[in-house]
Amino acid sequence: LLKKMMQVALATFFFGLLGTSTVFADDSEGWQFVQENGRTYYKKGDLKETYWRVIDGKYYYFDPLSGEMVVGWQYIPAPHKGVTIGPSPRIEIALRPDWFYFGQDGVLQEFVGKQVLEAKTATNTNKHHGEEYDSPAEKRVYYFEDQRSYHTLKTGWIYEEGHWYYLQKDGGFDSRINRLTVGELARGWVKDSPLTYDEEKLKAAPWYYLDPTTGIMQTGWQFLGNRWYY
Repeated sequence: LLKKMMQVALATFFFGLLGTSTVFADDSEGWQFVQENGRTYYKKGDLKETYWRVIDGKYYYFDPLSGEMVVGWQYIPAPHKGVTIGPSPRIEIALRPDWFYFGQDGVLQEFVGKQVLEAKTATNTNKHHGEEYDSPAEKRVYYFEDQRSYHTLKTGWIYEEGHWYYLQKDGGFDSRINRLTVGELARGWVKDSPLTYDEEKLKAAPWYYLDPTTGIMQTGWQFLGNRWYY
């Protein structure tokens, strides 16, 4: 749960402006959004906010090293509890490590269900405000958890319009799986492996075949690569 957060008066974000040092808004304790050399920070004097921060009831995330406000797709590898340097009250919950999507104003997007967004690629993730994306960015379909409080991607099996589909899971202990593919629609052969170190369970995990175009799970006899499978 969150403690009752202090209300912060925010002015309109003029993020298109690239002044050397532009103040956007401040609160009663002197914390304010400041843009310096095309990057946006939440500062009080020389102090820079880092990690998760709730401002006016909205989630933001600031780079733990630089303090720069993030935008777009972000993989945040570990939850953080109360590790901001700003004034109390602070976040009292620890968000789970996962992919999150932030708008270009830095606000965490509380998506639910099916969304079409720019693809998670090596060049279009972990961006800070002011950094450019690939143009034009490729679009892909993603599914978010139905509970708005999670803010994160669905993975594993989903049932939609009479068909089963598989959304790529995080590789967890399997470093061969590319984390960028998490939440994306799987096609072709997929092994539904559990998140475990147990070699026997990993070997015993079942294989499935998904249509290479639609991603629909196939059943019955299939002739693939000059062989029959069932």
